[in-house]
Amino acid sequence: MRIIILWSVALLSAVPSAAAAFESAAAEPFTARRDSGAYDRALLCLTQAVYYEARSESDDGQRAVAQVVLNRVRHPAYANSVCGVVYQGSQRATGCQFSFTCDGSMSAAIEPYAWERAGRIAAAALRGSVYRPVGLATNYHTTAINPYWAPSLTPQIILGAHIFYRRPGSGGAQGAFTQAPALDEPDAMPEQFHANPRTQARQRARPERARYAAMPLVEIPVVERPVLFRTLGARPAAASRTGRPQTRPASVSTGPRVTMQGGVRVSRGGAAGAAN
Repeated sequence: MRIIILWSVALLSAVPSAAAAFESAAAEPFTARRDSGAYDRALLCLTQAVYYEARSESDDGQRAVAQVVLNRVRHPAYANSVCGVVYQGSQRATGCQFSFTCDGSMSAAIEPYAWERAGRIAAAALRGSVYRPVGLATNYHTTAINPYWAPSLTPQIILGAHIFYRRPGSGGAQGAFTQAPALDEPDAMPEQFHANPRTQARQRARPERARYAAMPLVEIPVVERPVLFRTLGARPAAASRTGRPQTRPASVSTGPRVTMQGGVRVSRGGAAGAAN
C-alpha cells in the first residue's frame, strides 16, 4: 500500500506538465446515429459504462469516463461502436476492457437516481459534448491500484478517484484518431437488471433470457383409506358358508311356565307384574 501511495504522489507532480503539453488536443464532438434503434443501444451501453465505472464520482468524473469511451470509438486499436468498445473482450474471463462487464457487477439492482444521472451524462456526450480536460485519453484506472500497463502510457489528468492516460507518441496524437464510427450498434448485450424505485426489487430487462426455468408442477398421490365406524344397534350377523346372512330366531314368549313342587303350583316367566 505504501508503494502505491508514493507512486500516486509522484504521478500527481508529473501530470500537470504532461497535461499542459496536450491541453489543446481534444476529441472532435461525437454525433450519434439518427437511427432510433442504434441510438438507444449506444445510449444504454454508454450509460452502463458511466454508471458502473464512475457512479460515485462527480459530474466531471462521469463525463471523463464517457469521453474515454468515445475516444476509443475513433481509435483503430479499439472497436468502432459504443457498445463494441464497452463490451470489448467481455466474452473472455480476463480480457474485458471494462471490469463491470465480466466481474458480476451487473447482477445487482441499480440505484434509480444514479442511473438517471449517468443517462444524462451519456446523452450529452452522444449529442456532441466534449470533456476537454481528458483530451485524447483512452485509458484510466483508480488511484487505489497500479496496473502493469500504466508505466507504458502517458498520464493526462487525475480526476476524482481515477487517473487518465493517453497513448505515448504518435499513437496518442490527434492524427491517430482516424477510425470512422460504425453505421450501427451491436444487438447482443448481457442481461440487465433494473430496480423498482419503491421496492428495490430486481427486474430483468430481458425476461426471455431468464436463467431459471419454471418449476414443474408435481401431483402428490393421496391414498384414500376407508373410514371405519360403528353404529348404535344390533351388530350385523355373520354370513354363512352359502353367502346368506345367518339370523338368530327371535325368542317367542309362550307365557309363564307352571310346575308343581310338593303339591304347590309354581309359575315362572311371563310379563313382570302380571296377575295370576
